[in-house]
Amino acid sequence: MGRYQLVDFAAHYQRGFRNHVVRLSDVPGLLEKFKYFGCYSTYFIFADELLTHLGAQIAATPSVSGYEGKVWAPYLPIDLDHPDLLPALEGARLLSGLFLDRWRIDPHGLQIYSSGAKGFHLMLDSRLFGKTAPARHWPMVFDALRRHIAQQLPERLRGVVDLSIKDRMRLLRLPNTIHEKSQLYKTLLTAADLAQLNADEIRRRARQAIPLTVTDASGLLS
Repeated sequence: MGRYQLVDFAAHYQRGFRNHVVRLSDVPGLLEKFKYFGCYSTYFIFADELLTHLGAQIAATPSVSGYEGKVWAPYLPIDLDHPDLLPALEGARLLSGLFLDRWRIDPHGLQIYSSGAKGFHLMLDSRLFGKTAPARHWPMVFDALRRHIAQQLPERLRGVVDLSIKDRMRLLRLPNTIHEKSQLYKTLLTAADLAQLNADEIRRRARQAIPLTVTDASGLLS
């Protein structure tokens, strides 16, 4: 996977917000530069072909939009959202139980985050699915997996799974960064935290950053 080291990094205070293709190793420094406020990245990772795509454009500001090449992903993200948070919390608890108790995945293969706003991000290590290689079809496969996983929830909760995050250039808020509206951090939760804490306790916990465990400093690599 050595060729796949590029992401599109976006930040609230960054000029132009996005279309800033950087190396993964640069992301921690960029988080510090923008004071962890409103920082995002693509969760798919790219090789130099993305730079070729940008270089072929004649626009004043080249865009990552329209790139259809190969991608790789360390994690399959599942985004659960609801304005009241409680349905999202219930859905996250049920899916966490599904993965850990019924499917019996390696606990290190699941990262759980409070999004800092109205939901949760469950990140499944892509190695859980076996050996994977970069491919053009990963966005389509991830979309199908998400839809299958959403069907494991009771019908009343299936709508909390965000099925719109399926394109290869989709941004995801980075861990320990501050949500622009709520002023809360996207924070790591253990499975026990998710099971035991109520919505208010999770919000209080998100008032400060929480050290990451089995990911790198960016939260993008296991």
